[in-house]
Amino acid sequence: MNIKSRLVFLVFCLASIQIGYAADYPNPLFGNKKDKKKVKPFFQFDSYYSFIGNEKADVFGFKAGVEVNQKWRFGAGYNKIKSDIIEWKLLPVEERPYSSTGNIVKSQLYLNYYPLLVEYVFYNKDPWQVSLPFTVGYGNSYFSYYDINNNTRKIFDHPIVISELGVTGQVKVFKWIGLGAGVGYRYLVVNNPEIETQVSSLVYSIRIKIFPGAIIKTFFPNLSGEW
Repeated sequence: MNIKSRLVFLVFCLASIQIGYAADYPNPLFGNKKDKKKVKPFFQFDSYYSFIGNEKADVFGFKAGVEVNQKWRFGAGYNKIKSDIIEWKLLPVEERPYSSTGNIVKSQLYLNYYPLLVEYVFYNKDPWQVSLPFTVGYGNSYFSYYDINNNTRKIFDHPIVISELGVTGQVKVFKWIGLGAGVGYRYLVVNNPEIETQVSSLVYSIRIKIFPGAIIKTFFPNLSGEW
């Protein structure tokens, strides 16, 4: 495990320890143990702008989860990296009968993964929020090429683990919807050995956040509980 991998692992462990510690002891980050915990749902669409090598690679996805005491968010989601990364690949022996160009084909890279989110909100003054999100996600990557019948075929399918750490800010535009933007760094903890292009990169994010609690409260004003 190299230095970057160790740093990512350390940050994740520290966050996990902090969460467990806060469950039983007074903590200024979570509030006193005796305080009533305010748990609200959230849902957000994510759009990331990043690079794979020297090419632009856009990330689309969503996340959903809960917000605790307007300080912490925990959630999960789905992200897909769409890029124009093209690499020439030597086909595996079993794929060669399907190729119209010989043993070497032009193939496109695809990546998708399921991130787990831990996010700390360190500034929260309505309508503004600034936070530090950390995600680690498991997924897969593969290359796709066109065969002799012009159908797409998948090659070099391999699992990946992607982590991201950054800073984001958001503003509540309406009671139900907020807009946000941020910057961070994406790092492949486990990479596909067939990918020759550098995937780890700076990321620039734009997000649309939906507040389910506000929607519920609007249509069900007599519903009890914290929303």
